[in-house]
Amino acid sequence: MVPAMSKTDGRLCLGLTDTGRVILRGTVYVALAALIVPAFGILSALVAIMLMALLVGFVLRPKIRIEGNLPERVIVGQITMFSYILKNTSRLPAYNLCVVFSALPETIKQLEGAQMIPRLGPGESIEVDVEIQPTRRGYYKIKWPICQSGFPFNLFNFGTSCHDEETLVVLPSFYRLQLSPASLSQNVCTGGAGFVGQRGAFPEYAGSRPFLPGDSPRRIDARAWARLSVPASKEYHEDFDKRTALILDTCVSEVSLLPSSNECSQLEAAVSLCASVAFTINNDCLIDVLLAGIEIYQLAALPGMVRLDKIHDILAGVEKSKAYSLEKISPVLISQFPRISEVFFILLRPNKAYRHLLEMANQAGCLCNVLMIGESGQMPVDEDNMSWNRNVRYLSPDEILMGQIKIL
Repeated sequence: MVPAMSKTDGRLCLGLTDTGRVILRGTVYVALAALIVPAFGILSALVAIMLMALLVGFVLRPKIRIEGNLPERVIVGQITMFSYILKNTSRLPAYNLCVVFSALPETIKQLEGAQMIPRLGPGESIEVDVEIQPTRRGYYKIKWPICQSGFPFNLFNFGTSCHDEETLVVLPSFYRLQLSPASLSQNVCTGGAGFVGQRGAFPEYAGSRPFLPGDSPRRIDARAWARLSVPASKEYHEDFDKRTALILDTCVSEVSLLPSSNECSQLEAAVSLCASVAFTINNDCLIDVLLAGIEIYQLAALPGMVRLDKIHDILAGVEKSKAYSLEKISPVLISQFPRISEVFFILLRPNKAYRHLLEMANQAGCLCNVLMIGESGQMPVDEDNMSWNRNVRYLSPDEILMGQIKIL
């Protein structure tokens, strides 16, 4: 959780409300009509109302300190509620207050019906909730919200904005899957030093290392801590942990792009499926490697409890690629296969490079799960593609994004 922050300083933010736009438009129409018919009385009244609202609102503009927490992560498609505390630092009361985000990205929208505070006295505080809903995963810079007031006639909004920004991580949608008996088989990798991931194992003590965020307090090595004057965690040889690798294809063709957009439903479905697989298997095995396109992430040095968050953070920022080569990265991944017990291939189409990785994984004795995003009848078929593993599972992008895939 990000530490609580507060903002009071900034520049004045002035804007018209919906009612103010209607009144201003009416004033213009009356001014045009006054050139033809005598309507100066109505025009003068409208102008007086606008000027009075502007003057009184400026004099009594709110001076509010905003305190709140920005969550580290939110999930795409889900409604997220932000809580903020408003404190009136002025000697005068503030009226008709609400909290809004002034410049949200197009893929993040604030839900209508912002909570309105009729009155906030001098020195008083109140907690308000703001709801937003992201429509696409990614990393976003969000400016600090504005506490604005429409007092006195709800014609103008007066508030204070600042240029400070916070980073909001929008994770891909994920849900728990039910794996087939083959994926649940006890195909384990023996030997090697690492972190114990399964309960019931009886590991052998291998030594100590610096304590990392996410390590269990039960693994703290008190003697090493006293000797080194820094927290240390015990490390073990484990012989019963199932280690897994996730391989995600990010190569997208122009044909796959959605009309009038820059997105690809296949890629979004593949990322969502990869996040769901990681979420499902995290408690039963250790995810050591994630290959997303040409970027390889080796997670063996991280504690098992933080690997899932790391994987989801990576998947939040995965972007599409038109074409890439795996020649440079393949040897690094193939060298990991002997210590990997299971590999999940999440592919957008049959590809020679991934077929080679599949063959190498099979030769190393890995249990391979090939998940192809798309309908089998729509995939290109040639001599190279006919040699793919018979256990390829074709999944519909729409069913994945709607959460309808339950069993793999």
